[in-house]
Amino acid sequence: MAERELLNDNSDISVDESSYEINSNEETTDSSDSDDPVSRRSTLELCKTPESCKNTTDQKATRTPRQSARKRKGLNFIPETDDYFLAMSSKSLTSNHTLRRLKNPRLAQDQVRELLGQVTDRHKECSHNLSLDHCGNFSKWMICVLEEGFSVMLYGVGSKRNLLLEFQEMYLSQETVLVVNGFFPSLTIKEILDSIVKDVLDWDWSGTPVECLSLIEKEFQSDEELSLYLIIHNLDGPALRTHKIQDILARLAAVRNIYLLASVDHINAPLIWDQRKLSAFNFRWWDATTLLPYMAETSFETSLLGQQTGSLALSSLRNVFRSLTNNAKEIFLLVVKHQLTNKSNASYTGFAFRDLYRACREDLLVSSDLALRAQLSEFLDHHLVKSRRGIDGTEILTIPIGNNILQQFIEQVEEL
Repeated sequence: MAERELLNDNSDISVDESSYEINSNEETTDSSDSDDPVSRRSTLELCKTPESCKNTTDQKATRTPRQSARKRKGLNFIPETDDYFLAMSSKSLTSNHTLRRLKNPRLAQDQVRELLGQVTDRHKECSHNLSLDHCGNFSKWMICVLEEGFSVMLYGVGSKRNLLLEFQEMYLSQETVLVVNGFFPSLTIKEILDSIVKDVLDWDWSGTPVECLSLIEKEFQSDEELSLYLIIHNLDGPALRTHKIQDILARLAAVRNIYLLASVDHINAPLIWDQRKLSAFNFRWWDATTLLPYMAETSFETSLLGQQTGSLALSSLRNVFRSLTNNAKEIFLLVVKHQLTNKSNASYTGFAFRDLYRACREDLLVSSDLALRAQLSEFLDHHLVKSRRGIDGTEILTIPIGNNILQQFIEQVEEL
């Protein structure tokens, strides 16, 4: 009240050049306000001239309650981390400089290999020296590791395929050897077991993987003269990463007179084995860094630089299929088998949606067409199935994967 009276009564204020003094109505103010040096100093500083006091009064009078509340709200605002990144993400722009804009967006596979094979002489010399150092450990692998019941596991940067092949030529030329290329996408565990049964045991018999494994264990335990050196390039390959396949390979490595030499290239390869599998494998890890390019290991991988024949890799199809629900797996298998059944039909255009819905209703997989479309949306998102309209307007479903890859996929699913 004292400050407002001072502001409104300009006639009672006398301004001196040396000091500021209040000559009127100061005695009528509250004693507590006049005794406070802070409030007195703020009042004196605020009202140095009558013009400044008048402007300040006008500003206070014109300020609305909404503006005051907005000001208080702004002072109490605390920015959140998610809001910051959300605001910044809307401002970021990605570049459109893609491989499609190049003059030659895709090269032939031979040209890509030629470019990747152009290494300096210094690099070749270093790789050759590393290979010579590893060759000096071959006797240790043979005597101290394999003959003592352990398995050799090679890891490190660079391809180790030539190193294992050289060990085979130097020490295993007179032994029975089975070489498995784990990086091959269509490799199955049944092919590995059938090769052992037919080529090593000379049995003209084939069965399920479990039956073949039981036969191999029985024959090797009963006959001490039987021996087999099993060399697996890329034990962590896409076709061998499942728990069932690794369990079968671990049981093979635990069989007496079956000696395992393997290599891994993935940095997270040890995550596919649990304690029981590691105990059966009985690995002795060996650093075999060669710095050689992965020419053979990556020959089946899709590349953005080179043109590839075929579509999706078998390993990618299997990984996506593993993530589906049981009903979704059965629905996808219906489409796959229908397409394989009609692969020799030149007029086959696809699996009609109404026919698929009828088949799914008979197998009690879905209860309505909406449920079927919900399952198909997951296939469409993963590019497993393509949908289009026929000439008569019927919705037709097709799988954009080669029939040979689908046949291998069906065989692997039936084995598991």
